[in-house]
Amino acid sequence: MNLVLAALDASPFAPTVLATAVGVGRLTGAAVEAIHVRADPDEPVDVIGSVADRAGVRLRIVDGDPGRALIDTLRGHGTIALVIGGRARSRPAAPRTWHVARAVLEQTNAPVIVVPSGSDAHDEIRRLLVPLEGSDVSSRSVLEQLVPLVASDVELEVLHVFTVATVPTMLDQPAYDLDTLGREFLRRHFPHPCSIEFRGGGVVEQVTRVAVEHHMDLIALSWSQSPSPLHARVIRGVLDDSTLPVLLLTVLPPGATAAGADPGGGAIVAGDA
Repeated sequence: MNLVLAALDASPFAPTVLATAVGVGRLTGAAVEAIHVRADPDEPVDVIGSVADRAGVRLRIVDGDPGRALIDTLRGHGTIALVIGGRARSRPAAPRTWHVARAVLEQTNAPVIVVPSGSDAHDEIRRLLVPLEGSDVSSRSVLEQLVPLVASDVELEVLHVFTVATVPTMLDQPAYDLDTLGREFLRRHFPHPCSIEFRGGGVVEQVTRVAVEHHMDLIALSWSQSPSPLHARVIRGVLDDSTLPVLLLTVLPPGATAAGADPGGGAIVAGDA
């Protein structure tokens, strides 16, 4: 049985994380289970138990380091994704769980859905925003990770943000325009109905703006497991600026076969070079 795992803590945000996990379960056709990792075996779990009970979700209690416990659980049979609360939006001094999510991302290939603090619950996920870098290699990699996860009917909005460095040279030719480029891109990469949009400017700004304008439910980004703080700028920016859940799909660079195999890599999403 496929399983979506919701990592819950004792914060007031736990019901939102669990509701989002229920939405991911419906999206993927998987069952949902909650997990709470206790640093102290004497820690009370009544509040978290009540959250799980109200959602009709089984709660698993484990002791130890949160990152290690979640990684070990994700490596178990049938667990296809982890939903976890993310960094506190617009609250720099607040506690953050991004370091736990990042540890999981760097040491497993499992998809991770980060729910930014301040997000609304998304128990119905139908509209997915997929920003792509646009190359055949990276786009194919994202699709190979995303398509098998989606079990229900969804609407995909593909977004490419052109920066000064990524405007195609063909757009300088009268025979080409963005509509033509978009149709060619969809024909190559997306056999199912969806739409594509091209924007110019800052990548993070345009991703968050399109998500709001098109009433998206989830943003899907790729992650190449780089431990360097200089990389994954788009991911960090979107998690800071958006209130939507962000699905991070592990896409290894060519030739890499394990987590951390390419220490110079980064998130291969639009404009994140």
